[in-house]
Amino acid sequence: MEQLIQYFETIPSLHRSLILVGGITFFWVLEGIVPLFTVRYKKWRHAVPNFFFTLTTIIINFFLAFLLLKTSDWTIANDFGIINWLPTMPLWLYVLLGVMLLDFFGAYLAHWVEHKVKPLWMIHLVHHSDHHVDTTTANRHHPLESLVRYLFTLLGVFVVGAPIGIIMLYRSLSVVLSQFNHANIKLPTKLDKYLSYLIVSPRYAQSSPSLCIALHR
Repeated sequence: MEQLIQYFETIPSLHRSLILVGGITFFWVLEGIVPLFTVRYKKWRHAVPNFFFTLTTIIINFFLAFLLLKTSDWTIANDFGIINWLPTMPLWLYVLLGVMLLDFFGAYLAHWVEHKVKPLWMIHLVHHSDHHVDTTTANRHHPLESLVRYLFTLLGVFVVGAPIGIIMLYRSLSVVLSQFNHANIKLPTKLDKYLSYLIVSPRYAQSSPSLCIALHR
């Protein structure tokens, strides 16, 4: 676990790019082999706007990355944040709590607020308006939404007090899991069911756009 965190503390940009591109490629191929829904559409033409939104997300995160680093360094230097106030614990538990808390702020809370605040909901609709949900939909976010989600992640880093190694681990896991749960792939029913207790499964995510819009109304 210590070696894993050390790796993510200094993860090269190339490796982060490979995680992003490798994940999309892997799940794209799986969609062609074991699709959950067989729908005829031009995948490359459909993917172009989604790749554009992915690029804008990358650019926004790249230029604001220093804020995560500075905030993380400050929390560690000042022993600030939830996981730094807790009693001493095994490293694996420290990392697990850090990742889960960052996900609460950076993903769950951000998503919840986007569904409750009308101007943010209108921006978030860019994501939910994809007519063919597949792995490329994962990063289909309006640039303003990418900024909002970044600010929530920054808030999470401050409140949680996460070191940079845990932050980069979380962000890498978040990318791959988002690509996975948006992918149009069919898993064994029981596996999909059990996975849904821990993460958003592909079967649930495929119904998510219409379901979320209906619930919002």
